[in-house]
Amino acid sequence: MQKNVLLLVAAALVALPATPARADDDDDRAGPSRVSEAQAVRIARGYGIVRVTEVEQDDGGWEVEGRDRRGREVKVTINRLGRVTKVERGDDD
Repeated sequence: MQKNVLLLVAAALVALPATPARADDDDDRAGPSRVSEAQAVRIARGYGIVRVTEVEQDDGGWEVEGRDRRGREVKVTINRLGRVTKVERGDDD
C-alpha cells in the first residue's frame, strides 16, 4: 500500500508543469508595462537625472537615459512593475 502511494505521488510530480526559475524578484517577464513613460521618467529623476535624453521601452519596462546636475551620463533601468533594477553612471567628463 505504501509503495503504491509513493508511486502515485511520484507520478503526480512528474505530471506537474515546470515553473520557471527566478533569480530575483524583478518580474521582467513578458507582459504589458504597469508603468507609463511619464512615471518612468519621474522614477529616473529620483536617481539623479535632470535632463532626459532618451526613453526606451525594454522587456516590458523602461530605460531612461539622461544627464545629472554635473553633466554625467546616467541610465536607469526600470522593470514593468516600476522597480529600478539598474543604475549606470558615467565618469566625470
